[in-house]
Amino acid sequence: MSATAPSLKSLARHLLQGLSRPEAAVVLESDNLLVKSPGPGTVWPRRSRQAVAWYVVGPAGDVVDIELVTMAGGQSRTVAVLARGVGTDRTGITVTVPAVAPGRYLVLVSSTTGMLDAYSQPVTVTA
Repeated sequence: MSATAPSLKSLARHLLQGLSRPEAAVVLESDNLLVKSPGPGTVWPRRSRQAVAWYVVGPAGDVVDIELVTMAGGQSRTVAVLARGVGTDRTGITVTVPAVAPGRYLVLVSSTTGMLDAYSQPVTVTA
């Protein structure tokens, strides 16, 4: 048995638990990226440290960038970069919430190759 088998088994278990929630049910293809946290109803005070976590289905040799974005007319606009070049094998990172205007945002986790990206549930940033 390879050294990665337990982590793949753990990933599959967590993925299935997440997909059992109706708000998270999606059709998975061979390569997918799903944001685990922040989840529904999350509130982040500015300048606080917060967790961003994701699942990767398929090859995990990529790196991701993590951004705080707003949506307008189906287009995302980056408000702040939270992290760059994070290996997908980590499946999570702690970020510092920037001093942005209070409001509702999304966290965008996207591969640097442009092949995978996923948005979080809305996050409310407070003063």
